[in-house]
Amino acid sequence: MKREIIFVEASTTGAGSRAQQLAHAEGLNVTLLTRDRGRYGADVLSSADNIFFCDTNKHAEVVRIVRQRGLNSSIAAVTTTADMYVPQAALAAQEMSLPGLGYEAALRARNKHLMRLALAERAPEHNVPFFLALNPDEAVAAAQQLNYPLVVKPQEENDGVGVRLIHNESQLTDYMATARSFTRNSAGQGSPPGILMEAYIAGTEFSVETIQFCAGPCQVIGVTTKEMTGLKRNHFIEAGHSFPYVGPEAAALAAATCRVLNALDICHGAVHTECRVDGEDIRIMEINPRLAGGKIGSHLIEMATGLSAVQAVLDAALGKTLEWRCAESKGAAIHFIWTERPGIFRGIKNTAQLLAMPGIVSVAPIAKFGAHVRPPTSNGDHVAEILAVGQTATTANARAKAAHASARLILD
Repeated sequence: MKREIIFVEASTTGAGSRAQQLAHAEGLNVTLLTRDRGRYGADVLSSADNIFFCDTNKHAEVVRIVRQRGLNSSIAAVTTTADMYVPQAALAAQEMSLPGLGYEAALRARNKHLMRLALAERAPEHNVPFFLALNPDEAVAAAQQLNYPLVVKPQEENDGVGVRLIHNESQLTDYMATARSFTRNSAGQGSPPGILMEAYIAGTEFSVETIQFCAGPCQVIGVTTKEMTGLKRNHFIEAGHSFPYVGPEAAALAAATCRVLNALDICHGAVHTECRVDGEDIRIMEINPRLAGGKIGSHLIEMATGLSAVQAVLDAALGKTLEWRCAESKGAAIHFIWTERPGIFRGIKNTAQLLAMPGIVSVAPIAKFGAHVRPPTSNGDHVAEILAVGQTATTANARAKAAHASARLILD
């Protein structure tokens, strides 16, 4: 009987299709569980042997389908490359006695308020002041303790959706009025009541990419530098990433991240932990128990190290125990292109010119041809992307930025 791997939904930014292709290379039968086939391109759909439609937002339904598949197949792994489905995959793997992240740990990481509560109890030195506001009056009162500016966000979103920088009470009350409509997140899952309020940390933002195999030690793949935009409009939008960061804070960032993951019982698979350096302290912004998005996990890491982080995720799901050792030592970067005015996307005018620039390896649209695009309010508003390589991350980043400055979108 051929062994089968089940993916509970998939990333649409590269890691999803790549993981399924690598699973095929392992000789596995690939099954994709999805609630909406229409959200995937041909790359994901064509790399799945079986596609089953079910309500993947219901944890018990995912377990039921996996058990049903197990009656006629030898299930080798249950996993996901999609942020919103980490708990579902964790529960199904747990119920099938397969390798994976513990279900309770997955729930804590997926819900930003539960993550803050766990940090407050187990690693308070890496936490930030926070409060869960259930109504506008609570939010206004909490702001007096947190002080302005502060950050507000839904508890279970991703890609920066609904995250705002708040400078005063008027902005806060307006946001809380808007937040009444946050009944479901972008995956259609019911949103828990309350808005998470956090003290704003103005330090440089990084992310630490880690991998763990079968409850083994936390292995640091590397540190990613994050560049942000949108703060003038009170949004947090990723402008670009470069990998690996080897500056003076890298060792402290890696050590703090491993301590926190251990404290929160996050001890399996890839984790993308977002941090800010606050003076002498490392503050945890978010913990995402999956491979880094934004082409970091699917592209930049392999471009810089010669090793596939997607393969490492697959190996962890299959119960293998490995040691992460870089095969190469280069730098890689990505910069996103967005628009400052609304319009209809018709392509990139000077792709050939950009590809001829030093170190540029890819210039690709993210938005679909003919899509309505707008000035960004979240990472979902990126229109296109540029990937670059160099001998160091600094060089790669400079090359990606130079191409970004020269890029010309075609908008109607």
